[in-house]
Amino acid sequence: MIATGNELFTVDRWTVREVELTPEKTDAIWQMLKKYKTLFSDLTRDDPQNFVKIITDKDTMWFEVIEYDVIVGIIWFGEMWKITDCEAHMVFFDRQPSEKVGVCKEMVKWMFANFPLHRITVAPPAIYHATIRLLEKIGLKREGCKRQSVLIGGKWNDQLIYGILRNEI
Repeated sequence: MIATGNELFTVDRWTVREVELTPEKTDAIWQMLKKYKTLFSDLTRDDPQNFVKIITDKDTMWFEVIEYDVIVGIIWFGEMWKITDCEAHMVFFDRQPSEKVGVCKEMVKWMFANFPLHRITVAPPAIYHATIRLLEKIGLKREGCKRQSVLIGGKWNDQLIYGILRNEI
């Protein structure tokens, strides 16, 4: 899929662009994301309408990570209505999140520079080992655990709570 949108910054060979959500783009993102069996909980995995609600929510911002005009990842921030805290999510289709430490650090800096956020929160399922390593390399701190809070593949999994504060950048 070819990238579209407004370029925010470039780190090494990756460019981050804001996603322009057309119906075609929304469908293309859904087609990419639904391939990952552990990405959604069992309660939402096969529900494209739920995904459309999430992606088109007015308090959500979506960004593409581009490598040579090909989308290799999506980063999104939800619950922007909270103003001082938002929830971040990231998916890298090339399965190389450890390469994107610089991109993710810049994305966090960009969010703090452009919004009056006090903190950014990420709550990955405990089975997302590569994502957890990435969060720690970016500088997020583990703050806690929501026990058995997400159902994936018929098994209840813990969600770990990670956060980064503006003054930690």
